Amino acid sequence: MSIAIKTMIMKELNSSLSNKKYILSLLLNLFVIVILAFGLTNRIDELDSLTISMLEVLFMGLPLFNILMLNMSLLNEIFVNEKLVKTFEAILTTPLSLFEIVISKLISVAILNYVAVATSVISLYLIWGLRLNSFIPFPTEIWIMIFIVVPLFGILYGVLASYLILKFNYTRLIEILNVPVIFAFVFLFRSPSKLLEVFSSGKIVSYPTIISLFILLMIFYGVLLLLIKKISVESVTVSSS
Repeated sequence: MSIAIKTMIMKELNSSLSNKKYILSLLLNLFVIVILAFGLTNRIDELDSLTISMLEVLFMGLPLFNILMLNMSLLNEIFVNEKLVKTFEAILTTPLSLFEIVISKLISVAILNYVAVATSVISLYLIWGLRLNSFIPFPTEIWIMIFIVVPLFGILYGVLASYLILKFNYTRLIEILNVPVIFAFVFLFRSPSKLLEVFSSGKIVSYPTIISLFILLMIFYGVLLLLIKKISVESVTVSSS
């Protein structure tokens, strides 16, 4: 990794970590997750197999929700707003190519996503551990999903959004992409009892599932990164929308 790319990554990280909007968004999302953690488990008194299955789903789903909500704010700051105030064009005058600039920004988003995952998981683990008087004995497969596959899904949203914004120059694409994401999570987590019915079989994640998801994600990443690499600098202009 070149010094220029490292510098760009550090710039984006410092900018986000010193941005009150990012900190507020992180805290607000964490607050929402805490409320959901209490609400979705208010009738749980003991750890049986069905309860553990539901908690496994929530441990994967709620951090992903946090990542996606956080990415909406981050992507607005580092892509949409920069295009609107014409600072993105100024960045294009640096020695970095457009692809390297986008990759640097996405790496910074990925790092911040892992911060969101860590804070979410620690909060959930402490809340449910204290409420149930027992910390949940998750298998290794679940931890792999939480810390590897789930963040990759969240970051994929960022890669897709960045490509669409740069390619089609429509700054409201982030808002449009938010709608199905929010709807999907509301639909999925509207009732913990339905989650129990769906995942009543016990083990919900296996290594073949993880490997299949990982391969699928890598294919999507490869296609999107190739598309981003083909975007011409001339096409990246400020949209009037």
